[in-house]
Amino acid sequence: MATSTVSRALTKPGRIAEPTRLKVEAAARKLGYTVNQTARSLRVGQTRTVMIVLPESLYIGASQTVLEGLESVAKTLTERGYHLLIANVSRDASTDEHIITTAFGGTICGIILMATLPPRAGGLTVADAGLPVVSLHFDQSGDGIPSVVSNDFAAIAQAVQALFDMGHRRFIYVGGRVDNYHERQRVSGVRKTLASLGVADPFLTVMRGDFNFGGGVRAAEQFLATPAAERASAIVCANDDTAIGFIKTVSDAGLNVPGDVSVVGFDGAPVGAFMVPSLSTIQQSTTELGLHAADLIIRMVEGETVAPAERIEVPCQLVLRQSVREIAS
Repeated sequence: MATSTVSRALTKPGRIAEPTRLKVEAAARKLGYTVNQTARSLRVGQTRTVMIVLPESLYIGASQTVLEGLESVAKTLTERGYHLLIANVSRDASTDEHIITTAFGGTICGIILMATLPPRAGGLTVADAGLPVVSLHFDQSGDGIPSVVSNDFAAIAQAVQALFDMGHRRFIYVGGRVDNYHERQRVSGVRKTLASLGVADPFLTVMRGDFNFGGGVRAAEQFLATPAAERASAIVCANDDTAIGFIKTVSDAGLNVPGDVSVVGFDGAPVGAFMVPSLSTIQQSTTELGLHAADLIIRMVEGETVAPAERIEVPCQLVLRQSVREIAS
């Protein structure tokens, strides 16, 4: 059997007839042979390592969208014969300089930006390295970076509609960081949906949050300081951590969720199903998001033409649990 046939069977099995591939794999197992990807990369002049750039900080809370997405990306790349290089666990000027140096250093074949804009240092960004770049969680397709995102706007609009259909007419939205892509999508979805339903601004209060438990705590304290007759009956939170902080604070003050107020989060943190009351949420498909991002970068690395404005939108799922109830409108 030709050496080239053996090589293709082990590195590109989809291009070899099934009987031939099975024979080659059986022989390789018998001999204890595995592909040396490093040596292969040197021979073909191409690395098979993708670098992923994480956000400015890794917040460890109930919402694990970044870590779950990272796991999905790593699994998909490994299954396709690629390696994953994690560029950072925190971000500062020296870290960004290192990321830029790595991008220009010839050791990686592509870059995934995980919920972050392209790092910049010395007047350069990673996009200047001439490598394929994909954005995960932030839509940067308008800036020429193919992107994989959730349908944040439509998903939170569905949650607001569901609460309206339950009879709720006074709403609070507890947001995230104002400069964040997700925050812009989610607050816009809340505002426009309520406007379309005829709910005027006085019956929607937008409170500043930070995607953290603390943001929910502060919003709850403000809520508790409002006269009971003027309080909103439905709270929509920018993420589950915010919702958890809110529920804990109002519950400690003697209110009942959902008896006194209904609460919905966003992200689908696994712990939400085990809370008392169980947390209603908008479930992101983090596994599918990571898979699409990894597949997209591989397609680009392997020479497929991908439009710079390509945008893959993965739908979320509204999960209604015990933290919401119908009320008389």
